[in-house]
Amino acid sequence: MLFASFLKSQHPPRGQNNLMASLFRVFRFLPLCLGAGYLTVTIVLFFAGPFDWPIDNSSTMALFLCASLVSICVGFTLGSLASPPAGGLRAWRFCFRLGALASIALLIPSTLAYTGKWPWEIGTALGDQGAAYREMLAALDANESGIRPYVSLARAAFAPFIFCVIPFSILNWEHLRRTDFALLLLHTLSIVVFSLMRGTDRETIDLLLIVGGTLFVRLGRLAVAQGRFPFSLSRATLVLLFAGVTLFGALALFVDRKESRMGGNEAFCVGEQVVCSTRDANQPPILAKGMFGLEMLTAYMSQGYYGLSLALDAEFSWTYGLGHSAFLMSNVASTVDESLYHRSYMAKINASGWDDKAQWSTIFPWIASDVSFPAVPFAMAIFAFVWGAAWKSSVLSRSDTGALVFLHSCILVLYIPANNQLAQTLDSYFSAVFWFFFWLLSSKLIFSSHGARLQRGNN
Repeated sequence: MLFASFLKSQHPPRGQNNLMASLFRVFRFLPLCLGAGYLTVTIVLFFAGPFDWPIDNSSTMALFLCASLVSICVGFTLGSLASPPAGGLRAWRFCFRLGALASIALLIPSTLAYTGKWPWEIGTALGDQGAAYREMLAALDANESGIRPYVSLARAAFAPFIFCVIPFSILNWEHLRRTDFALLLLHTLSIVVFSLMRGTDRETIDLLLIVGGTLFVRLGRLAVAQGRFPFSLSRATLVLLFAGVTLFGALALFVDRKESRMGGNEAFCVGEQVVCSTRDANQPPILAKGMFGLEMLTAYMSQGYYGLSLALDAEFSWTYGLGHSAFLMSNVASTVDESLYHRSYMAKINASGWDDKAQWSTIFPWIASDVSFPAVPFAMAIFAFVWGAAWKSSVLSRSDTGALVFLHSCILVLYIPANNQLAQTLDSYFSAVFWFFFWLLSSKLIFSSHGARLQRGNN
């Protein structure tokens, strides 16, 4: 009932565009506050967390990170003041159904290609997520099926449509039919099964972010349309409680998977003995489990800053605009220029003893490989401008394609302490570029005229 009332359609009456713009100013910085707050927490965990990282350029790092955070704030602010594209996608149901069908159809070949098992063997994976992860790595090395390249191309071709399934279902909830609900359920189950079969956390994290980010957009639209916060205090409390329980469950699954991989919650090291936890081995079991969870979460959220510290001490060699993407760099290096990877900061980090294939180094060395570190804050400002403009477009102009660009931007922000996530693989890169250009072209005939009228009213 609560979820249904939240998704109830609320279309603004005509003639209220100026009022809507005024209301949007009240909460336009909410995504920025959450994103900047999250990044600040990861930085604090690196400098003041349970690990004593061996770095000797902390002042340079702090100055660079402050400049990057300021650039993100400035870029988002300017983007939220711009007049972004507007328009409602007429073909949302076609995109939704195509993506859901592709997700369901690709489950069996994807599971076979990446794990060497069939989806109905999920029982063994549920029993031991650590073993599932190790078996996935072994299957990737063996590649016995021989179909992984073809599956990767198929997943990339349908990636934009698979990505839009959950966002479009939430944004158009009141227009879903029984067939759509069935497809949505099967699509969600496909994501969960694939994640469990691989023993990885990325699919679960991305799913939570996409659902939460889309509900955030929906909440913004409701607030603008109604002229007030759309929930009473009691309902807001229930929503926050539900969100807290969901987050706690995700964290519990994260810790359980890490315990399975490492064979317990004993002290551990990050990298090749670069830094190790130093807690007392005689702690009570419940305290040891809690400290293990904190250390593991800290290692995941902040280890990339150590790779950044190594990169900041290395010399710049231009990678011809390809160094920001693992997919582009690996393919060009293997077919055109073998020296491309060795020119990147990732190769220099690896040469310093920090394995760039197994450890993270933040998004910044990836971008710096193309533009150098002094220009990275300017690149982050441009990205943040798109993030802010997409947020405004998705809420104030009710652009569904703007919402997809906003969600891609949120994913990039989430993984800033790790890598350039959107450009790591062909499917994520193609999905982000696909919807970005569709958003820019949202005034064309394939889009409805309602958003265009709304945009003219806002100007």
